[in-house]
Amino acid sequence: MKYFVASAVLTILLVIGLIAYQQGAFSKEKIAYDDEQVGLDDQIIINFSHVVAENTPKGMAAKKFAELVEEKSGGRIMVKVYPDGMLYSDYDELEALLDNEVQMIAPTTSKMTERLPSWQVLDLPFVIETNEQLKAVLTGELSGKLLEELSKLHIKGLTFWSNGFKQISSNQPIIRAEDFKGKQIRTMGSDIIKEQYRKLNAEPIPLNFDDVYYEIQNQLIDAQENTISNIYSKKFYTMENHITLSNHGIMAYAVMMNENFWNSLTEEDQQIIIESLEEMQEWQFELAERINGEFLEKLYKEPNVEIIQLNEQNKKQWMQSVSPLYEYFNQKGNGTYFNLLLQDIDKVEDF
Repeated sequence: MKYFVASAVLTILLVIGLIAYQQGAFSKEKIAYDDEQVGLDDQIIINFSHVVAENTPKGMAAKKFAELVEEKSGGRIMVKVYPDGMLYSDYDELEALLDNEVQMIAPTTSKMTERLPSWQVLDLPFVIETNEQLKAVLTGELSGKLLEELSKLHIKGLTFWSNGFKQISSNQPIIRAEDFKGKQIRTMGSDIIKEQYRKLNAEPIPLNFDDVYYEIQNQLIDAQENTISNIYSKKFYTMENHITLSNHGIMAYAVMMNENFWNSLTEEDQQIIIESLEEMQEWQFELAERINGEFLEKLYKEPNVEIIQLNEQNKKQWMQSVSPLYEYFNQKGNGTYFNLLLQDIDKVEDF
């Protein structure tokens, strides 16, 4: 009996010892696993929201930027891109940035004009005429001054991206200046853009980008201005199948970050972001030109789409109609910005 009790006690002790050993081994194994994950808690997540398709110049640039930042930081900084208005529309993305709901956005410069009226300098029609001039403006002295103004809104301005030149898509051909008469034209909210169409005797209808397809589909607007990449990627041409290649204005995006979030980054991390944007700058300009060209070729092949090339005579008519806008802009106290715009353009011609 004593032998049985002793054996039972020994067995119990062995079982307890084995359990304790296994728990200890498991504990050590768990610690080893945690050691491999050192630094994950320090990973920086940057949520980048935009409203256009992934296959557009802005969509592809955002993706490229995310790849460069991840590579340069060794995966420590992750840029999560949310395209096509997945998180916020162009109506509310700025407020989301200010509230740090997202850390980066890249709205069109025209969307910023309500808060920063001087930014309307980039909405003046027929001033920038070539891709070389556009690049000079978006990287020159004017661009630096405009980005600095974002600090008034507690936003860190980083750079500008290009989406090339704006064209007109409409449900009827628009060739001469008088063809605009009585037309309802979708525009962004910029006063200069709205005034441009009033000078052409059209009615500007300010709409968010997310609402354009619905408005065209339901015949609530007659025409709209946009780049070829947006006209094609959003299939506006399936309903407004007359496209006038006017190059009357430019579309640029201001890449920006929540200021408090930017200030929370170390200098090293800030430098990674800046270097990534600088490295891809030339690529981005070339991308915008190439994508717009490729999509235009596809539109030429669409059997129901009419592509209209604006000739010099009709272009002069348009320019004459909107010429008062330059004085209108200067009278608002923005002459310095207009002069900087012309100076950046002149540098291309001098070169």
